[in-house]
Amino acid sequence: MEKYEIIIDAMGGDHAPGEIIKGAAQACRESETLTCVFVGESNRIIPLIRAEKIPEERYRIVHASEVIEMDDPPKEAVNEKIDASINVATRLIRDHKGDALVSAGSTGATVLACAKTIPRLPGIERGVLAAVFPAAKSQRSDTGVTIMLDVGATLHCTVNQLISFAIMGIHYAKTILAIEKPRVGLLNIGEEDTKGHEVLVETNKTLREMKDFNFIGNVEGKDIMRGIADVIITEGLTGNIVLKGMEGMAEMAMQTGKRIWKKNLLSKLGIIMLAPVLKKLKKRLDYSEYGGAPILGFEKLVIKAHGRSNAKAIKNAILLAEKSASADLPDQMEKSIKSFYLRMFEEKETPQEPEQKPDQEAPEEHQNQKPEEE
Repeated sequence: MEKYEIIIDAMGGDHAPGEIIKGAAQACRESETLTCVFVGESNRIIPLIRAEKIPEERYRIVHASEVIEMDDPPKEAVNEKIDASINVATRLIRDHKGDALVSAGSTGATVLACAKTIPRLPGIERGVLAAVFPAAKSQRSDTGVTIMLDVGATLHCTVNQLISFAIMGIHYAKTILAIEKPRVGLLNIGEEDTKGHEVLVETNKTLREMKDFNFIGNVEGKDIMRGIADVIITEGLTGNIVLKGMEGMAEMAMQTGKRIWKKNLLSKLGIIMLAPVLKKLKKRLDYSEYGGAPILGFEKLVIKAHGRSNAKAIKNAILLAEKSASADLPDQMEKSIKSFYLRMFEEKETPQEPEQKPDQEAPEEHQNQKPEEE
């Protein structure tokens, strides 16, 4: 039975290190093949590990003397706090001392530490932060989730970057979400191919030319949770606004439900009758169910858990990281990217024959002429 070592930033997140260690303990109980590599202040981590009774053979500790706080300026913190837990963790994953990395720390610091330390996959200009959303099942075979990328790593993107996001998103959907032929949509302000700024128009055109992509065209904000696309491509600025907006809507829905519960007896009876439905809805909207947002485009996979992650969210993030490692996700993604760019190169280099009518032969002086070299 193959074992997997998941590096865990024990000091990252609003509830670190307590909830991080609890989540890791739960993950160890659910997976026999998991070993945790805790990175952080050992004097704070060790008592928590002992309290959770994690077996000694299931973990090891790498000391890190500094912590990047959630309100620290990401760039300055990553550059100045050399021994911060996320910096130590990314160096470990770079040096192949673990199979994947999980952090609930500052998103900006995590992305910058990855970009600074972990080599990118060949052909990838920028790493991408993806997020999994609940979505309606428009077909019986739908999984009920949609992956959107980017949601914050690269604010403004080029056409090539958006295309690479599509390739990585498709591969993630196939490998981790078990979607056989992912439908790809480009987030835009309208469905028409000419909508949006120049980069979006050109990206739409390029995606339509890709015969092996199941590209369904532009999708609008209202389509994100309708389940019509399995992979949605967007720039990091737009994606992050969508992500935070959906989080706010989910929180408002829960708060509204609590206020209605307190209103009167009739309201309480109504909510009690709706309890089974509301429980399912809460589970679908609960970010902790989805583990975290994968950071793709690097030689090793990094899972960015929510900053407010509780033990359950951390457990799911660690199990997602282990599942991705067991599927050799970065290696398989690298092969797909190389294959794509190779095909693009071959198509560009292959000379195009002039069209000939069926009953018309090519002019005699061109019949044996070789194409000019570029």
